[in-house]
Order: sequence, then C-alpha cells, then structure tokens
Amino acid sequence: MKIVFFRHSLLNRGGDKMVAAYASFLAKQGHQVSIAANRFESVHQLHPLVSLIPLKLPGKTGTILSALFTNYRDSLVIADIIPMASILTLSNRNRIIYFAQDNDESYYSSSIMRSLIRILYHFGLGWLKIPAIAVSRNLADELGNAYNASLSVVPNGVDTGMFYPDPLHDYVASKAGRRAVLLFSRSDWRKGFDIAVKAINKVAIDTCFKEKLEVWTVGEAVIGRFEGLPHRDFGYVDEAGLRRIMSSADLFLYPSRHEGLPLMPLEAMACGCPIVCSSASAAVAINGFNAIVVENGDEIGFASSVMKLLNDKTLCELFIINGRCTALSMGLDEACRNFEESVIRLCNKREIL
Repeated sequence: MKIVFFRHSLLNRGGDKMVAAYASFLAKQGHQVSIAANRFESVHQLHPLVSLIPLKLPGKTGTILSALFTNYRDSLVIADIIPMASILTLSNRNRIIYFAQDNDESYYSSSIMRSLIRILYHFGLGWLKIPAIAVSRNLADELGNAYNASLSVVPNGVDTGMFYPDPLHDYVASKAGRRAVLLFSRSDWRKGFDIAVKAINKVAIDTCFKEKLEVWTVGEAVIGRFEGLPHRDFGYVDEAGLRRIMSSADLFLYPSRHEGLPLMPLEAMACGCPIVCSSASAAVAINGFNAIVVENGDEIGFASSVMKLLNDKTLCELFIINGRCTALSMGLDEACRNFEESVIRLCNKREIL
C-alpha cells in the first residue's frame, strides 16, 4: 500500500512523534510510505525507507494550496487536522483518513476560527464521513457525539525500550540534595506552561520548599521565570536525553489544558517519575493510582499537589510502581500494530484504494 502522511510540518511535538513512529512501522511492514510537509525540523527518528516530500509552495498558505491541488493518485493520504483532511478530499476523493490527535478546536482561541473548525468537522466527519482514527476513547466519543461520526480508537503508545528508569549520576549529583520538578516549556497555550510557572512560584513562597527545590525545563528556552529558585534549562532533547532527565527528576508537573492522549506523562511514568497533571490527561492518569490529577487551571491545586507529593515518599513509590504498569500496558509496538490494522480495515470498509 502507498501511504502519504500529509502535514504542514514535522517538528518535535508529541503528535509529530506518533506520525514518525507510525510512518516508520508501516515502512518496515513493506508499505511505501512518505511524509509530505513544508518543514522538517524534528529530532524524531524515521526509518530509512520513509521518504520525505517537501511541498513546493512555502508557508501555511502553500500547505493549504498543496492540499487543495495535489493529487496523490493511488496513495492513501493520512492527515491529522480536520482542515487538511477536508481540503484533501477535493483532490483525492475518498482516499483520506483523518488521524485525530486532539479536538482541533482546542488549537485556537479565536471564536471565528473555532466556528470554522466546527464547520469543517461537520463537513468532513458528518457529511463526507471521512474515516477517522482517534488516539483515545474520550476523544472518539467527544468528536463522535458532536458530529454524528464513528471513529476507530488506537491509543498512543510509549516506547518502553527507550523510556525506562535510567537516572544519570551527574544530574542527580547536581541537585545537591534538592528536589527537581520537571516542566515542559512550550508557548502553546494548551500545554499550560504559564500555569506551571505560577504553581511553582506559589510553592516557592513556602520557605521550607524554596530551600530544597529546583526547577528543570525541557522544550523552548526559558529565562527568569522562577522566583529565586535554581533553574536548569535543558532545551529540546532527543529521546535518550529525555529519558535520563525524567529518570533523574523527582516529579513531573504537566498542567496542560487540553489533550487527545498525552505522551509526556506516559513517558514520565515509564521512567519512574511521579507526576502531577491536569484532568486533560485523564486518558492515562488516574488520580490516586498513578498520579495526582488536578482540575484544569487550578494553580493553587497544582501547587499544593506538588508539595504533597514531594512530602509523601510512600505516595511517590505507589505512583512509580503503578505508573510503570500503566506505561508497560500501553507499549508503542502494540499501538503501531493496531494503527496498521485500523488503516487497512478502514480502507477495506470504504474501498478507499
């Protein structure tokens, strides 16, 4: 089967990681796989058999025009945002699969854009009945109920051959007895980094915690956001680097506002790092079982939960054990096999090719 993953960019986000993983797996299974995009700036590894197709027209406008006018002939085309999936149907007829990694409304704050996305969902899922795969049952139900559609479910998976407890001595020693709280720094409003900063600064008001706490960040560069706390900015790192950081940290704080199925909390669990996260991560996090789950946007709740977990060694150990079990039950290999089976099943059902 010829398969094209069509997207604007392949970067370092969780969704990009899953596309890279699925494209690589499908290529290893003998499918002819390509990724068509305008930007390729990713640390995620691709199988050598996956070919990259740079779009000829630059910018987001170029991506839209490419989706509108490019016919990929006898290829199945997989798009992971509903605008691209809907536009691609105009030139590629019934050879489209929508890979829903989140509700695309969550990407926008503008009421006009959110209304436009809802129209495109009604058009793509409701009227055209584009076959779709969602990354979680919660997301499938949310979109299915809203747009009278039936979505297959293939939960994201974590590569437990890459993510496992692997603390780095230098990182542990550098803490000098302090406790390191790890944050994901990204300007995307959905990821809640602003909430994380406010929560950590509330923790720092407590003199006792301020003396034994430090902050680690991965992702976009961070300068001067934490009030008097030691701060180590790792920037963007590859998977091996992230594994060592997560394994060496004492807690991962992830107050995201919206998720399809979050990868970073799952990776932290695989590395034995206890987590405090928002209810947006409910697809993998169970309050009191493998995480402390706080309602979206509750800065005080996140601050108090960080202090509670850092003070409770028994609870940390429980989360480490149960988190590892959760991660091992959601392996990447199984996710890849399920994704291929779902793609083939949807193709046969709709006679896409």
